[in-house]
Amino acid sequence: MFTFFRKHAAMRDNVQTVQCDCGATYEREERQLPIKDIGLFACEECGDKIEIWSGRTVPVFKRIVAPKQQQRRA
Repeated sequence: MFTFFRKHAAMRDNVQTVQCDCGATYEREERQLPIKDIGLFACEECGDKIEIWSGRTVPVFKRIVAPKQQQRRA
């Protein structure tokens, strides 16, 4: 179990923070695949394209902050 945490901590060095124009914030890591992959990641809130990739190194995104909800007035 201790080995798992050491490996996990080492992988955390490659984590980046990415923010969409709408305010949603994501953690971004890269993973290696055995085969080439083509894809894109769009913001879960507004649908804007965050990243497009093609290759064996692919990004993995995890939302960490949702955009602040706008207050509505009657």
